[in-house]
Parts: sequence; C-alpha cells; structure tokens
Amino acid sequence: MNRHETEKKALEQTAIDIFMELYNLNHEQPLKLVRQQEKPDALLEDAEQNRVGLEVTHLFYDEEEARLMMARSELPKPGTEVLDRFIHVINDRVRSKEEKFKDYSHEQPCMLLIRNVSLLFGMSDVLGRKHKLALPRGQFTQVWLLSRDFTPDWLLINLNEIEGK
Repeated sequence: MNRHETEKKALEQTAIDIFMELYNLNHEQPLKLVRQQEKPDALLEDAEQNRVGLEVTHLFYDEEEARLMMARSELPKPGTEVLDRFIHVINDRVRSKEEKFKDYSHEQPCMLLIRNVSLLFGMSDVLGRKHKLALPRGQFTQVWLLSRDFTPDWLLINLNEIEGK
C-alpha cells in the first residue's frame, strides 16, 4: 500500500470511528465495525446481526483548501457568496458516489457518510443552505453529514431527515 492509500485508509478509519461513536450515542441499536474494506469502505453490524455498508467521503471546499489543510495553514473565512459553491461541491460528491455505488456489492443496504473537513464551512453553513442540497434517491439508505461547527466537537445529522427540504 502506498503512502496516499495509507493516508486515505487512516482518514476513512477516523471518520468511521467518529461516526459510530456519535451514532451509538443517539440510537438504541448500536453499530459495530465488522471490517474496513473497499466498495463500500466499511461493513457495520447491529446487535441483531443486521449488516449495512458505509461509504465514506471527505469534503473540502476545493483542492487548494485540501492542500492548505494538510499543511495546517491558517485559512481566512470567505464571504458568503462562495457558500453556494461549497454546496455545489457537496452535491457533486453525492452524485459521484451514487454513480460509483452501481459497482458496489449489494449484499446489504449501504449508507453514505460525508465528513466535512473544511475549515471554511461548518454544519450551520450547510444546514443554512439545506434547500440547495441534492441528495441521492434510492441508492443510499441514509446520507449522513459529519461536520464541526467551528468548535472541536463533531456533529452528525442524517441529511435525509432534515426539515425544509
């Protein structure tokens, strides 16, 4: 495994760990990780041995922000006019994952986890533009957004269940 693949797997594992911690705090049926894999990225199981796949994607505002974040640079907060572009990035990522889903194992249902690692936009920014989100229909059983909101704490929301859609 090369350095890029190792870093990608580590990012996925961190996202899965945070997701499961928050999910299990807020749901009666806790999930556990069966294994990390490819297509989808993880296989999870509840106490009744019902299995579900979890596809993970990481979201940056753009490639420049991704490079800056990896270098741990300070990023200025952009004007609100670029928030719509960020929502467009989310929509493109969801559509891309939905298209790739066709090649996945369909032995069990699959959820999509979008981990927002943008330092420019937080959960409140995304929810403030929720009417512009274009979520997949029918491919993923649930679409989860894992994001901070300019605090150290991670927040988790099922985008399929937000009001005002």
